[in-house]
Amino acid sequence: MVKTEEEKEVLVLVEPEDFLKRLFSLTQSFVNAPSASQPDLNQVLPLAGLEGSSTKTYSLAVVGLDAYRRCNQEQGRQQALSPGKQSPSSQPGPELSMTQKEMLEALVVLQLWGNIEVLFLDTWQELGQHVSALTKAIAKRPYKRQLQSQELPFCTAGAWASGVRVERDGTGLRQVWKRQIQQFNRVSPATAAAIAEAYPSPSLLLQAYEECSTEDEKRLLLRDIPVKSDVGGKDRRVGPDLSRRIYLFMVSTDPDLVLDLST
Repeated sequence: MVKTEEEKEVLVLVEPEDFLKRLFSLTQSFVNAPSASQPDLNQVLPLAGLEGSSTKTYSLAVVGLDAYRRCNQEQGRQQALSPGKQSPSSQPGPELSMTQKEMLEALVVLQLWGNIEVLFLDTWQELGQHVSALTKAIAKRPYKRQLQSQELPFCTAGAWASGVRVERDGTGLRQVWKRQIQQFNRVSPATAAAIAEAYPSPSLLLQAYEECSTEDEKRLLLRDIPVKSDVGGKDRRVGPDLSRRIYLFMVSTDPDLVLDLST
């Protein structure tokens, strides 16, 4: 089953001569029009008056405008040197006398009033590359829209912080939890592993806090968790300071709270 849908983006190819004439007509309409009146963009883009065009986003592509202007300016100089050979049809039109400032003002009007973007390209190859990129972006849009509609769009398959990979079945989440504990100052991998062993997820730790009856009991909940030492000898514990810091981190709503009193 193939589902078709009409896109909102419309790319219109305009010849340089036609574009300059339309742009010149637009600038001339500014002369006698009131300052607050809306310009008539149909002079530049006749498609804007069609039914359903209000929901479209138009882009004009003009290929070889600079080359066209240079060619006509050179012809104008040659005709000026030999005025006897000029014919009425060969004389340059008034649109070629537009200044850069006038063109920029007209382009701003198109952008602000009609949301019309004008793309100037030097070669047809550049036009082909632009059409290819635009088509590719439109083709990917349904897939990106589907990703954004998922319940957890930020939870993508791939690497998490510090390079921990999380699979779709949840494998790797415990390692992420251990890495999160290691973000605290002066916390070794062995200490983080001991806490994650006792409470394999943040939700289980929060549940343990809720079961405590006093505030002191909550702050010291992790104090006596044993930490395995790689170097044989002395047994270690998590300790009251780290237990307090993790508790405050998990339950506090104060963004300015300082967890580490030694800093």
